[in-house]
Amino acid sequence: MRSIKRTFASLGCPTPGGCRWPCRQRRYKKTTVSTATIDLTASVISRLAGLRFAGEITAEEAAAVGASIVESVHGAERTPEHIRLQLAIDLTGVVRLARYRTHAGGAQLAAYDAMSELCLGRKLIDVAAEVTPRTVEALLRGANPEPAFTLGSDADQPYYVLRKAAERLNPVAPAPAKPGPSQAADLPWTAVGLFEKVRRIEAVLDQQVRPALASDGGGLDLVDLKGDELWVQYHGACGSCSSSIGGTLQFIQDSLNNHLGVTLAVKVSSTEVEQHSLV
Repeated sequence: MRSIKRTFASLGCPTPGGCRWPCRQRRYKKTTVSTATIDLTASVISRLAGLRFAGEITAEEAAAVGASIVESVHGAERTPEHIRLQLAIDLTGVVRLARYRTHAGGAQLAAYDAMSELCLGRKLIDVAAEVTPRTVEALLRGANPEPAFTLGSDADQPYYVLRKAAERLNPVAPAPAKPGPSQAADLPWTAVGLFEKVRRIEAVLDQQVRPALASDGGGLDLVDLKGDELWVQYHGACGSCSSSIGGTLQFIQDSLNNHLGVTLAVKVSSTEVEQHSLV
């Protein structure tokens, strides 16, 4: 590892044409990020020096390759893990374009860029089952003997943001990774990890909540789970409906707690972006 000092100044939005992100209305091009000393590997530094997939896919770009745009979000809005991923998928289910927006920096930002690269030219259903932190690290490292970044306990778990994209494209999600020696689905809530908890929550939302919201032209995304706090984000008609903060939110919370036997507190993640380092 080596220590580098990087100053990100006068960042320019990489998206061609306009986009709907608030950073444009906040003079994004004049935004600066304070100087910081960060320990990064040579592989990560190289990727950060030439990010290839930051930005948004325009309708014109998608149409030019005969594809439609599928968007997936993961992570609470104001956290470094937050990512809004766009994939242009053709009629055969192959990813033709990939772009993302994120507040991440350092190794996390490099990983998101490499993850996007691994999507290209492959069927989304395969990408969602096979692209993991381990495969991303291998791509970043290349022939370098030094690991690009330290892998965690979820090194072989597919990226959730990709699985969510696959579910949006096709109601039948790809098979999850093998849970290990014991069947995770049979374990109590307190004995399973974050991946299994999210899977259970998504199952209840798909069966009990999303159909009801869809009938009124709305929808719901899970953006983060921190302890007993579940953060969600409305879209479609639900995003502008005043009842979504009251009765609807209570309905979601009761549905989850009754079906899962837990005591989750469901909260709505704000759509307002306040950080200025958005890539």
